[in-house]
Amino acid sequence: MNFGIKDIKEITTSMSAYSDMDYSNYALSFLKRRLSYLFAQLNIRKIESFYEMLENSDFREQILYHMCVDATEMFRDPPFWRTLRDKIFENLPKKAEHIWLPVAASGEEAFSLAILLHENNLTQKYNIIVSTPSCGRCENIHNGKINSRHDAINQSNYKRLEDKNSYNKYIFNENGFSILDQKYRQNIECRQQAFPFVLPSEDNIGLILFRNISIYYNPKLSQQAFQLLIDKLMPGGFLVIGTKEQLPEIFREELIEIDPSEKIYKKPDFKQKYHAEY
Repeated sequence: MNFGIKDIKEITTSMSAYSDMDYSNYALSFLKRRLSYLFAQLNIRKIESFYEMLENSDFREQILYHMCVDATEMFRDPPFWRTLRDKIFENLPKKAEHIWLPVAASGEEAFSLAILLHENNLTQKYNIIVSTPSCGRCENIHNGKINSRHDAINQSNYKRLEDKNSYNKYIFNENGFSILDQKYRQNIECRQQAFPFVLPSEDNIGLILFRNISIYYNPKLSQQAFQLLIDKLMPGGFLVIGTKEQLPEIFREELIEIDPSEKIYKKPDFKQKYHAEY
């Protein structure tokens, strides 16, 4: 279907009646593409039918599932993962206990992180919190499912990062899916939570991966999201955004730019902030 601006506003208004489905401040271009995809996937031909079906909780779960964007693979952008491994892990705050992925459509980023932590003997040190609004997607992540169509590029990404062919020791095949072995995802906890409306209750979050997410937001939601992320990040912790994203100007003085090419920022600890001010 081809949606006009009025259609999109009416649809998102009807969806926002449910707390985990407020897309009203997403970018118009994103909504136009995603709603067209959603209606096609669910075989909806009339907007009126969508409104009627919206009252059904199973239908809303299908919406949440299909509104998520599948656009990643294991170790996507190997230079980033190399920087994370070689420069960030050793500099995480000493009291850090958690790493948070606020928006996940699938588990590839969390799984890549878990493998790197394992290879650096850090599995027991950090809990990976993964948030996604969809129950079905959360279940897939919990079960370690990886899109098998990406197997070749996943192996290639890992080899570019590690310069060895040991990716397959972490993965096995089951019912058409590639699965990350449970022993390598023991520190991953997926929660059915819709960011930015629900946040983890934990403190001591030392690293937040928010790559290629704010590109789907309008400026209002982008500013709100980054404020929440900075507030949840512990002093001395790191925030990572996508290479094509821009940190809103209002937050430039709140974070230290660690790596301009990989868009890695650090929240100053008390000592750094004190010296900066005096």
